[in-house]
Amino acid sequence: MINKLLKVGFLTGSRAFGTNRDDSDYDIVYSVDDSQKINDIIGGMERSPSEYFSGYFIRADDGKQINLIPVHPHEYLPWYLATKAMTSTLKQSGIADPIRKYSVFMGIVSLFKGTVEQCGSLNEYAIVKKNIASWINQNEPMGEEKKEEMIFPF
Repeated sequence: MINKLLKVGFLTGSRAFGTNRDDSDYDIVYSVDDSQKINDIIGGMERSPSEYFSGYFIRADDGKQINLIPVHPHEYLPWYLATKAMTSTLKQSGIADPIRKYSVFMGIVSLFKGTVEQCGSLNEYAIVKKNIASWINQNEPMGEEKKEEMIFPF
């Protein structure tokens, strides 16, 4: 199920940052305009409200918690960029406390939200999601040659 969800959204949190434990949950961000795709994947599974973000969680077949975090399309790219920033720097920062990690992460999201221009209508964000999915599927660090291929409409 996690692989199907990751075709719609992307992994964030400790599993993306490389600071997870064996019992860590999965945090998956998706755009609200993909809510039906998420619903189709999880079907009638029981959903519980999250205690620390705007979203909900489900339990995978193995009992692991999967947090599903819906964001507005304008926030999708800032969440992705903040995830990449945390992935690159968190281990070196020495920040281990989950509340401090969350605070730093949301600060980075806020910075990107303030600098990434809005694309317009919801349909115009499709290229942003497509580019992020392509980058994730390539599973490579983004060097200068990849930056040139990553065209965002802003």
